[in-house]
Amino acid sequence: MKLGTATASLAALLVGACWSTQLAADPVADFYRGKRLSLYVGSDAGGGYDSYARLVSRHLGRFIPGNPDLIVQNMPGGGGIRVTNNLYNIAAKDGSAIGLVQRAILTMPLLDARNPEVHYDPLKFKWLGSLNTETGLIIVSSAAPHKDMKDLFEQELLVGSSNPTTDYMPLFLNNVLGTKFKIISGYKSSNDVYLALDRGEVQGRVSNGWAGDKGVLKPWIETNKVRLLAQLSTAKSSLFPNVPLITDVARTERERQAMELILSAQLWGRPLLMPPEVPEERFQAVRKAFVEMTKDPEFLADAKKVGIDIDIVTGEEIDSLLRRVYATPPDIVELVRKAVSADK
Repeated sequence: MKLGTATASLAALLVGACWSTQLAADPVADFYRGKRLSLYVGSDAGGGYDSYARLVSRHLGRFIPGNPDLIVQNMPGGGGIRVTNNLYNIAAKDGSAIGLVQRAILTMPLLDARNPEVHYDPLKFKWLGSLNTETGLIIVSSAAPHKDMKDLFEQELLVGSSNPTTDYMPLFLNNVLGTKFKIISGYKSSNDVYLALDRGEVQGRVSNGWAGDKGVLKPWIETNKVRLLAQLSTAKSSLFPNVPLITDVARTERERQAMELILSAQLWGRPLLMPPEVPEERFQAVRKAFVEMTKDPEFLADAKKVGIDIDIVTGEEIDSLLRRVYATPPDIVELVRKAVSADK
């Protein structure tokens, strides 16, 4: 072999090696390697949303390129408004911040448009998905005189409330359908409401989600300490075959559409997001990691151990649902908006 030919061959090999190295480089993995991501959750430690956040924090990093760690940061306040505003306006936009927010947060700008504390646009967040859909419930103490759903229209029921988003449904039912809920506000969490129910301070609770409350409710149901009067959902859950749907009491098509709007939040359960402006390749990598995590045997075993049922809603599905909700006819939006913003 001539010297010139050998030199040319060596140069070609070096160029090929450099090109292969460039192809093998993963800028997403390079960014996440060695990092600690913040998983912000809009509730105190110990509640349902916190439990979901901590489950995700233990596993999601294994599926993100570069395998970063995740640490949960609790940021309660305003029924999730505080953490959502933070994620939209303040938190890092480089892909190192993730949020798990209250489900009603997604429709709050639509249904509570004049709320001066709301400073975010749900349609601009980057949605990763949700671990479940939710079935809400109207729960009453067995000591209360209310035996079935019709009693809600005939006798006042004192229900505890821990944040503005838990008031939406009883306010809507009072102002549109004529129920007689009396909302007792000021409790710090759903656990505090259930303690109040146990002490007899309130007669019941309008729960936005069975999954987060079943640790308390399941033994109470089994011992007849509480009754379930209605499911807050557009479709009956197989878990409660004998509990009627709240939509059964809709009297007109307009009321039915309004109920579908206010119940839409149940469809996305406990949504996870990334802030706007996160680089698309990092967002897509984390969205993919979320789906992969939900199929992992180790993750599923951990979820079962802590009593969390998995019924995944993808980020793409949340995007589609949100677009549909925000396209609701203006007269229906105004009906619901007036109902949930009325004085208690």
